Amino acid sequence: MPRSPEPNTPTAFEHTRPAKLRLRDRLQLQLSAQQALPVLVLLALVIGICAGLVIIAFRQLSEWPMIFYLPQIDDFESLSPLQRFLLPLGGALLLGLLFQWIVPSTRATGVVHVLDRLHNHQGRMPIKNAVLQFFTGTIALLSGQSVGREGPAVHLGAASGSWVAQRLRLPHNSVRTLVACGVAAAIAASFNTPLAGVVFAMEVVMLEYTVAGFLPVIIAAVSGSAATRIAFGHQAAFSVPAIQLESLRELPILFVSALVIGALASTYIASQRRLAPLQQKLPPLVRFGIVGLVTGTLGIWVPEILGAGYDTLEMAMLGQLGISTLILIVLAKALATAVGTGFGIPGGVIGPSLILGACIGGAAGHIANMWLGASTASPGLYAMVGMAAMMGALLNAPLAALLAILELTYNANVLFPGMMTIVIACLVSRQLFRTEGMYQESLRALGKSGTPSWRQQMLSRVGVAGVMERNIAVVPQLLNSTQAERLIEQQPAWLLVGSEDHPQLLRTADLANFLQRPREKGQEAEAKQPEEKVDLLRLPGERLELAPLSWRATLLEAQVALERSGAGALYIGRDYDQGFSGVLNSDVAGIILPQHIEHYYRQ
Repeated sequence: MPRSPEPNTPTAFEHTRPAKLRLRDRLQLQLSAQQALPVLVLLALVIGICAGLVIIAFRQLSEWPMIFYLPQIDDFESLSPLQRFLLPLGGALLLGLLFQWIVPSTRATGVVHVLDRLHNHQGRMPIKNAVLQFFTGTIALLSGQSVGREGPAVHLGAASGSWVAQRLRLPHNSVRTLVACGVAAAIAASFNTPLAGVVFAMEVVMLEYTVAGFLPVIIAAVSGSAATRIAFGHQAAFSVPAIQLESLRELPILFVSALVIGALASTYIASQRRLAPLQQKLPPLVRFGIVGLVTGTLGIWVPEILGAGYDTLEMAMLGQLGISTLILIVLAKALATAVGTGFGIPGGVIGPSLILGACIGGAAGHIANMWLGASTASPGLYAMVGMAAMMGALLNAPLAALLAILELTYNANVLFPGMMTIVIACLVSRQLFRTEGMYQESLRALGKSGTPSWRQQMLSRVGVAGVMERNIAVVPQLLNSTQAERLIEQQPAWLLVGSEDHPQLLRTADLANFLQRPREKGQEAEAKQPEEKVDLLRLPGERLELAPLSWRATLLEAQVALERSGAGALYIGRDYDQGFSGVLNSDVAGIILPQHIEHYYRQ
């Protein structure tokens, strides 16, 4: 009768080979190596629908209650001066009380929070922050704060993608793509602009253009837009005539307006650099109280700045506002929005940027009509072009801005003048005033890492499970000669020595050389007996200190873990999020060596 194997016999040793992987393991490996594009597209479809439904709920909650105190949505101009002062002040104080009650780690919201979590926390979006964004963003819009709904929408969309990825325990490199899918779906659902949503996600969030990233993001944007079209209809966000540029003599006026827009965008970004650090110094009630006072006071004299202001935006595109009104709106809107977003009001800046650009462009259009006569375009065209220029310069997203205006107006005539003004405004902002996009500048002002380098971007695309060495065996520190010989017959490339305090990595070739050394010297008579133990931590050979890492990590996380731990290699836990804290066991999926990272980097 055969004896049962001892606990440390070679038959208990396990080392991973590709042929033995389960379907789930194979999919995880493919996702880590960006080879499971059909799976990503399917997940993107689900995320797009989820994000679309969330945005529908957010829009309904932030618009429907307005019917109880406004004749129509966003018509804050109909309120009395006292009401225009008390409404934003009361809403800001309510937000301050809510934020005062909530722990600081849950207060972060908006696009800046999304970028921080994506670049510095592997795309893990806390659900508590998303819930806070949903309800406080609603309060901000209902109370007439000078912010847009796109910032909360981006946060909610990104949280939808992150939630799906975390529930399925996907590799972190796939989480990045699915967060971008949620962002694209949210932008597409907010304004019915699927193409602009795709480019915004790639240009602002992912900071790169790849085919593997484009396809899932496209399907997410389409599905998110489809959900809102079912709920709100197929019409464009704004109904404007198909006006066009009448003469090339108008280009100098557009050029000057682009200079003004670039300067205003830079001034706005500079204000965020100054105000954002105060979010960590002043209590929420104080910060938001200041916002309420500023917005309420300005709202008494310029009610067009209150709320999302899309009714004002449409009037500017239709040329229904005079020069003095447009200039007054620009000054008041810029101040109210800068204070609001700088002090952390949970709203977006995309909508206000469109209003600012439309008003500057509209004023330039009126000036063109006075100087050049009737042979010029309507001020509405200048307003559309100004919208694109301001959004592009403020967010450092020129292509997304151009496509957003195209989809918002369904007017292809804005492309030619829009391209010129966007380029000039972006050059003024970036080169003349040395400012980057508002989100990157805000991240730095808050003391957080901003735009990742191209090398960090490259290493973030691939998970460790896609490049790790899986031909390994986990072994105890002491083996007898028979166990060691049978282990060598299995031909693992590396041996992971299971020491609780200091796990180490050893080449199998070093063990084989040690066992053959007596025979090479003609000392067969002195060969070790089966009962004699071999100490793997004492035999000659190179041994590497090991540190744990989750199989979901990216190569960038692996590089950081190697640098911080000082270890020579990392061992990857198959079913654990944070690696191991104790002994090694058969759940080790593979190892990562510095040369694995270097090899991928050089490829």
